[in-house]
This record gives sequence, structure tokens and C-alpha cells, in this order.
Amino acid sequence: MNVVPKDFIRVMPDAIRSFITEVFQKAGVSKEDAVHIANLLVLTDLRGVFSHGTRQAPGYVGMMLDGKVNPKPNVHCIDESPTTAVYDGDGGMGHFASYYAAKAAVKKAKEMGLGAATSRNHFHFGSAGKYSRLAIEEDCIGFAVSCHRFRHSPDGMIVNATGASPMSFAIPAGNQPPIVVDMAIGIDARLPLEQAFAQSPAAYFKMLGLSHVSHTLGGFMAGIWLFDHPPDPPRIWEGANQGAFIAAFDISKFRPIDEFKAEVDQHIHDARQMRPAPGYDRSDLPGGLEWEREQEWTEIGIPIGEAHQEQFKALAERVGVPLPF
Repeated sequence: MNVVPKDFIRVMPDAIRSFITEVFQKAGVSKEDAVHIANLLVLTDLRGVFSHGTRQAPGYVGMMLDGKVNPKPNVHCIDESPTTAVYDGDGGMGHFASYYAAKAAVKKAKEMGLGAATSRNHFHFGSAGKYSRLAIEEDCIGFAVSCHRFRHSPDGMIVNATGASPMSFAIPAGNQPPIVVDMAIGIDARLPLEQAFAQSPAAYFKMLGLSHVSHTLGGFMAGIWLFDHPPDPPRIWEGANQGAFIAAFDISKFRPIDEFKAEVDQHIHDARQMRPAPGYDRSDLPGGLEWEREQEWTEIGIPIGEAHQEQFKALAERVGVPLPF
């Protein structure tokens, strides 16, 4: 789980955005694309999802500098219908192709009631929530999953066959924080696998089922296994092993949006009045805490822990840019 570090310094979002933008430009990314990915990574940090925010920047930049990810991809739509679209990421970061796919899905949902898009031939797309949340900005429900290309090993155990794929649902509300499920489909039990499985086999089987929904939609449906063999033209980027599926549903095509939001608000309000889970001091639904962090940390700065600071220092030294703190 992503938790606020015990020892940290606060750094304002704009300072981190400027730093990350400059870092990606040093890796060969255009200024426009560097600003885009910096915005998405800092937005992820603002919600406290540190594992998929700017802590990923050293790895992303390293993949570009090592020639494994295309720093200047020509992202383009290769197929389209009134309700669907397919985007090719040209070997770049998933933050570009998947973002365009998400925007297309929402646009089509507003026009037709439902919209879905896939993206493929790209690297990591980060946290799934930033794509599903694009839908709630337009009073739609959003869904996003991703998958990376891999083969199961006969030496592995079936309950480990998940790939820890990301999945997110986003549901708009009125006055309450929207419901946003943003998760990797895996369990960090911190116990030996056999022991953890014995304690809760149902959790592992549910995880196995959900993960293969991600594999099917974000992998097979997206067509990422098509890139097992060199295409024509022959350039294939080593890191471009991932795909995504994003869908949006226009609530107003099913019922009045004001009625829907009022009922969701009441549901969230009632849930927040319940007794907290053991060991916790508050009750909330998924997305509530992240929404509050985003509002607060935008004003007072993002808590950057010691390990996070060291990653920034190493990155700054590698590409030759000043630190944001």
C-alpha cells in the first residue's frame, strides 16, 4: 500500500513538474510531451500513489536513454468506429497512447452513450486511475486496465499468475469525493506464498480472476502479443510490451445525472459514518482519501520521503538538471 513516509520534506507541485519536465527533455522527449508526462506523474503523487508517480521517472528516463523506449513516438489512431478506437504508441510511454485512448473513449461515450479504446505498442502507462478519472470529468463512469506481454512458467504456482496488472474504476459523485478504485491486482501479504494462500484462498482466486480480465482486455484485445515478431517496418522498441483498454459510459443516457449523483452522495455519506476498519481511525470509500490529499497537497506541497529524494538526486546527476528542493 502507498503510505505517507514518516520522514519527508514537502515540495510544491509546480517545482516537481518543472524538474520532471526538464528531466524528460534531457532524455529526448519534446517539450510538449515532457510537460504532459510530468503533469500526469505529479498528479499521481498528489493523490499519494507514490509507487506510480515521479518515483517512476528514473526508470522511464533510463529506458529512453538506453534505447529501449521511443522518446519521440508518433502516437496515432489506427482504427476507429463511432464507439471504438485503437491507438498505436510507436514504442513510447503508455502515458501518451493510453491518454489519447482514454480521451477518445470519453468523447465517444458523450456522443454515443458508450465508448471504448485500446492502446498498444508502448511501455508502462503508470497508475490506471488517471485514465478512468478522465471520464468523471464529463459525468461518465470510467474503467481502465493494462497488461504487459509475458508467458506463464510451468515452474510457477497458478495463484501467482497475475502479472500484478493495474485496474481502475471511477464513478462521479456530487458533493462527496468520487469513488475511484485504483489498484494493482496483486496481494502484498508479506508472508510466504503458501502461508498467505492458506489464510485466504478466496482472495487469491478472486485476484487470479480479475488479473485475467486485465490480460484479456489490456493484452489480447489490445493486440500486444502481435509484437512478438518484428513488424514491417522492422524497428521494434524493446520496452514496448504493454497495452491498455479504457471504457467510458455516459450516465445521462441511462438516467438523469442529478438523480444519480444524489444517490451516490447519500451512499458515500452513509459509508463514511460507519465504524472504521480495525486499526484505522476513519471510514471512507475508495478515492476519498486520495481526493482529500490532492486538495491539501496542492496547497502545502507533496511529502517526498528520503528514498524518493535519493531517486531525484540520482536522476538529476544523471541528466544534469538542478533539484527541485
